[in-house]
Amino acid sequence: MKLFSNITKTFNRSVGIDLGSANTRIWVEEKGLLLSEPTLIAVDQSNNRVIAVGKQAAQMKGRADSSIKVFSPVQAPKFTDEQLLKAMLKLFLAKVSNQVYFFSPTILVSLSGSFYPSMKQVLTKVLIELGAGEVMLINQALAAAIGAGVPMTDSSGSFVLQLGAGVVEVAGLSLGKVVDYAYCNQGGLLLSEEIIYWFATTHKLKISEAIALKVLEQAGTLEKDEKRSIKVVGVDVKSGEPVEKIVFSDQLMEVLAEFGQGYLKLIKGMLSTASPDLTIDILDKGLFLSGGLAQLHGLEEYLTQGLKLPVFLTDEPELTVIKGVGVVLEHLDEFRQSLGY
Repeated sequence: MKLFSNITKTFNRSVGIDLGSANTRIWVEEKGLLLSEPTLIAVDQSNNRVIAVGKQAAQMKGRADSSIKVFSPVQAPKFTDEQLLKAMLKLFLAKVSNQVYFFSPTILVSLSGSFYPSMKQVLTKVLIELGAGEVMLINQALAAAIGAGVPMTDSSGSFVLQLGAGVVEVAGLSLGKVVDYAYCNQGGLLLSEEIIYWFATTHKLKISEAIALKVLEQAGTLEKDEKRSIKVVGVDVKSGEPVEKIVFSDQLMEVLAEFGQGYLKLIKGMLSTASPDLTIDILDKGLFLSGGLAQLHGLEEYLTQGLKLPVFLTDEPELTVIKGVGVVLEHLDEFRQSLGY
C-alpha cells in the first residue's frame, strides 16, 4: 500500500500557476519553479492559428507583419478570449510536463482579486478541460503575503501592496484570509504606456514597450534628489529616422509622481475603511511590497514618508507570489479553508 501511495504521489503532483497580465509562472510540487514566461500569445489572424506563446511570442512583438497579432489574453478584470487563454495555458503546461509528468493534477492559480466572478468560472472550466482533477484559486495579494513569510495563523493583521503589471492591489490579511481589499489599474503596463506617450509628446520620439521598461528600470525614481539617466534610441515622429536622446530622472518625475500619488490614495482609502484593530496591527507591522513594479527606485521611501509607517520590499518581489503559491502547494491541507474552489 505504501508503494502504491508513493507512485500515486509521483504522478499526481500539485501544480501552481501565477497568472499575471505580463508574466505567467508555473510551480510544481516538490520541483519548484519550472516556467516563467510572458503572458503572450501570437495569432495568425488570417486563419486564427496560434503561432507561438510566451518568450517566442514576445520576440515577434513589433517585428511580425500585420496579420500576426501578439497580445495577452489576461487583462484584469477579465480574459479577452477563452479559447486563446486555453491554448496558451495548454502550451505552457505542455512545456512543464516535458520536465515532470503529472496526471489529473490539483491546480492552484493565483489571480488578481479584481477579476469578475464569471471570469474565475471561465478559468476553472478551461483548466478542467485541460485535464485538471481539481482547481483552486488564491488571491494574488494573499499569495504574496505567504511568499513574504507572513504568518498565516496569526490573528493580528498584515498589510500587502501587490504591484503587478495590470493591477495594483492592497490587502489587509488576518488568519489566512483577505479581510480588506482595494485595487487600481495603475500597474506596470499602464506606466509603460504613459512613458511611451511622454516620449511622443515631449521629445517627438516613438519608442517600444521594451525600451519604456528599460527607461523605468534605469532612469525611473521617486527620489527627488536622485540623479539617474539613460540613453534612448527611438524613431523621430516626423522624419521616421532613428534618434538618440539622453533622458534624466527629474524629467520623468511628474509621470512617476502621478502613479505614486495613486498608490498612496489607494492605500489610505483602504485604511480608512479597515477596522481599528486591523489598522493598529498595520501601523505596528508595516506594509510589505511585492510584484515587479515594487522594484521602482525610491518607492519604499516614498510610501514610508507618505503613510508614516514602515514599508518593506520583499526578497525577489517579482517572484513573491509564485513562492507563496509554492508554500501553499507544499501544505495544501492546511490552506484549503483559505482558498476558493
